[in-house]
Amino acid sequence: MNYAYHFDAGRLAALLSEHGQSLGVKQILGTVEHVQLNDDGAIAAVHTQDGQVLAADLFIDCTGFSAGLIGKTLGSPFKSLNDVLFVDRALALQVPYAKPDAPIPSYTISSAQEAGWIWDIGLQQRRGIGYVFSSRHTDEARAEQVLRQYIGPAADGMTPRLLKLNVGYRETQWIKNCVAIGLSGGFIEPLESSGIGLIETAAYLLTYLFPFNGEFDAVATQFNQHMKARYERIVDFVKMHFSLSQRTDSAFWRDNRDAASIPQSLQEKLKMWSCRPPHRMDFIADLEMYPPSSWQFVLYGMEFQTDMANNKFVYPQEQEATQEFQMIAQMAQRALADLPDHRKLVEHLCKAASPLPSVLARRA
Repeated sequence: MNYAYHFDAGRLAALLSEHGQSLGVKQILGTVEHVQLNDDGAIAAVHTQDGQVLAADLFIDCTGFSAGLIGKTLGSPFKSLNDVLFVDRALALQVPYAKPDAPIPSYTISSAQEAGWIWDIGLQQRRGIGYVFSSRHTDEARAEQVLRQYIGPAADGMTPRLLKLNVGYRETQWIKNCVAIGLSGGFIEPLESSGIGLIETAAYLLTYLFPFNGEFDAVATQFNQHMKARYERIVDFVKMHFSLSQRTDSAFWRDNRDAASIPQSLQEKLKMWSCRPPHRMDFIADLEMYPPSSWQFVLYGMEFQTDMANNKFVYPQEQEATQEFQMIAQMAQRALADLPDHRKLVEHLCKAASPLPSVLARRA
């Protein structure tokens, strides 16, 4: 899928909760106070503060950064990526539109800043805006100043929410009868929005590899190998955005270009691509979240230079390719002329949709 959606995360979570319960999922609200282990070290049950004892054959750790089961209880170590991906904080604001009919961009606006970058995502009623920054290269006060300068007067009187990002992952995300999915398994900084994709990957693997015979060990090994490999490839892809920057105006960008912060695997890719473009054979399809075209978009969007002087004969159809690009550009212009305004399209789809589920109607 070469596109993404902008959702109100709170309302989407409520929708998924109601949908799951409609399919027979039982939702139990509670705070885990104690985790009980079997003699072999597997999880027997979780005990909640209100006295519930929840036993199961398989536990999915969705406790977020705290990793209450996979980390605190089962001791899976966390591999920090702070030496590669420097951002570890975010200041976020929900900014209303100046007027009800303000345009809604159909894309995320990402703007590089002195110690990180700002996201700007247009939703139907508001914009979600945040500054992701490195606490080693700036402080919270300066970061808030940068964020307010970007937003302008619309941020007056608003207090940004500070998020502390634990960037890295657990190389072992399935231990005995516990599987970590989501932030408990890991988090790669949000530049390429890999979080939901990793959740989908882990959920798919869990259903595909599910140990119906009760034998967890072999399944856990395969799950862990696959997730580790996928994280490693995402790290390379995200780091490439920063390492190819030509900015030298701040320590953050200079440090990102330092070879010491660039994984060896990414350095090897860039060496190959210095004399030829990326090719699908450079990637293992089942382990990649981003296809070769995505790598090419970033690589050449950042003005990476591929020297084709010695292998032009490999690409003899330069004229045909140029004509194809021109045709695609013309088709894009025609599509833009025919497509409706984004806000009008969203409003049309909302009117045409079935009534909101009750939980969303209450929050709308």
